[in-house]
Amino acid sequence: MKTLIKYLYFVIIPIAFISCEKYIDMKIPDKGRKPVVNCMFYNDSVFTVQVFESRFILDESNYEPVNNAIVTIIENETTIDTLHYNYQGYYNKLNFTAQYGKNYKIAVTYNGQTAESYGNIPAKQPITNIDTITIPSQNGDLFRFDIKIDDPANETNYYLLKIAKLNVDYYNNNMQDIWASSSDPSLAEQFHGTFIIKDNLFNGKTKTFPLDIDYNNLYSSNSDSIKFYISLYSISKDFYLYAVTSQAQSNNNGSPFSEPIMVYNNIKNGYGIFAGASVYKDSINIAPRGNGYPIKH
Repeated sequence: MKTLIKYLYFVIIPIAFISCEKYIDMKIPDKGRKPVVNCMFYNDSVFTVQVFESRFILDESNYEPVNNAIVTIIENETTIDTLHYNYQGYYNKLNFTAQYGKNYKIAVTYNGQTAESYGNIPAKQPITNIDTITIPSQNGDLFRFDIKIDDPANETNYYLLKIAKLNVDYYNNNMQDIWASSSDPSLAEQFHGTFIIKDNLFNGKTKTFPLDIDYNNLYSSNSDSIKFYISLYSISKDFYLYAVTSQAQSNNNGSPFSEPIMVYNNIKNGYGIFAGASVYKDSINIAPRGNGYPIKH
């Protein structure tokens, strides 16, 4: 009898779970298309705006670039300039540049709708010093850049930091972005290979950012020094929030166990980002550490 009861238990319980399962047919309303507007603008640079058409949440097709929008930039509520269409949804105007200390508004009219947003360029923050040192490592030596700044007090500041070098060997004297790493907790957030920084851990203090790069970046086919460029962007809060959420969504892409992440959006009656930044660039020449790329044992 006990064996029979045990058998019935294992048969009935799965049936009970199956009978409780419900299928819900959710109908998500399609509210139509809206403009998707993306524009990161910098001091003394032209505005480049990319406009796409939004898509339905269940639509897996590619975003379609918009080539017939009216894109205007308003400066300090008085100066209005209309951007010209270029290609693949990009609009710009070569004789109109963004400036620090001025407020900007973007308005994009498409398909009877106007999407708009506001932004400005934060004050440029200089790099006060750059030091370098070799860091021994079991997996191969690292080369460290110590980048020092004086963070302004009594305000929240946001930065983007990156390293590039003039590559004469493989990039025909073009700039090559260099991937860097750091154990500094203030450099925990990254965005497309750059560091996104909020000054809550060092507000109002002198701060040194340690950035480590692979030692292979110091090998060259000739004896000329290698020129590295350090770029410190002072970015707006909108820029920071967009970068952090965009990178987080990218990191979670394809994972069925991750919570969905909404990318920060500051476009009214549309989607996307309109955010400004100012950039301070410095450079340093480093003697090459050998010819060609060494073989690691």
